[in-house]
Amino acid sequence: MRTIGVLLLPGTRVFDLAVLGEVWGQDRTDSGIGPFTVRLCSPGRVRTPLSPFGDVAATHGLAGLGGCDLVLAPGRDDPGAPVPPAAVAALRRAHRAGATVAALCSGAFTLAAAGLLDGRPATTHWRDLDTLARAAPRADLQRDVLYTDDGGVLTSAGVVGGLDLCLHLVRRDHGADVAAALARRLVMPSAREGGQRQYVDHPLPPSAAQPGLASTMDWALARLAAGIGVEDLVGHARMSERTFHREFAAATGVTPGRWLRVQRVRYAQRLLETTSLPVDRVAERSGLGTAANLRRRMRAEVGVGPDSYRRTFRSAGATVEACTSTSS
Repeated sequence: MRTIGVLLLPGTRVFDLAVLGEVWGQDRTDSGIGPFTVRLCSPGRVRTPLSPFGDVAATHGLAGLGGCDLVLAPGRDDPGAPVPPAAVAALRRAHRAGATVAALCSGAFTLAAAGLLDGRPATTHWRDLDTLARAAPRADLQRDVLYTDDGGVLTSAGVVGGLDLCLHLVRRDHGADVAAALARRLVMPSAREGGQRQYVDHPLPPSAAQPGLASTMDWALARLAAGIGVEDLVGHARMSERTFHREFAAATGVTPGRWLRVQRVRYAQRLLETTSLPVDRVAERSGLGTAANLRRRMRAEVGVGPDSYRRTFRSAGATVEACTSTSS
């Protein structure tokens, strides 16, 4: 994805636009991505008001969405505001031409107006889910996730969920190592799963429990190759099994077992990108055990096997000497 189109409509949210600019509008060549061409495309208006900071000028008309690899629909202050017919037509043309189309937060309503959510999973901010259900009755509404990915159409929940979606797109297109480097630049977690809950139903009371979970997760990440399991996490956290499962799910939105599996796949992705380790050694190092299990897990989580993933994302600086090192 080299050419990025941003649909600029009246009432576009400042935060969403800033997120898109931070990910795709900055010089990130030192993080392994870019440079990108970003087009701010607006229907028949030279400038679009962005309260409370004045106006942002469009760089292109709607024709600028043509030829874009990725088209982004930021959220709007009024999700139910009409979408200009010309913008609807431009979105449809871009999607038919093969562009990936993604919405941040209430930008899902823009995609709904274009009929792009029909028959697809979709989400938005929890406050607007019922309204989106009426606006897109044929969508498969996901009420408690951070973002959805149907390949060519993606949606996200809330303002921070939009940033998670952007990192997901970077990871999907440029690999886990590049996404992790960008996340470090942005000082945020590198991989919040789309299936995590949008918000915690019952916030944890101030206690030592939450810091204990954080230290246990750090402890686990340093020992993935050791084949640790959920029972080891419980022991490290010094909680009862029931309490640990409850607090872990409340804090992260996923089960401890699911979290461990995802972290192992993410680490395997980084090893495939940055080393020449054989697939069976990558499986050992990531705690997935066997090459067959690594292949099964990667196909489930990433959509491709380790060999295809390595051919796509292996960096030029991958270390060869790692092939002969022993596992720890």
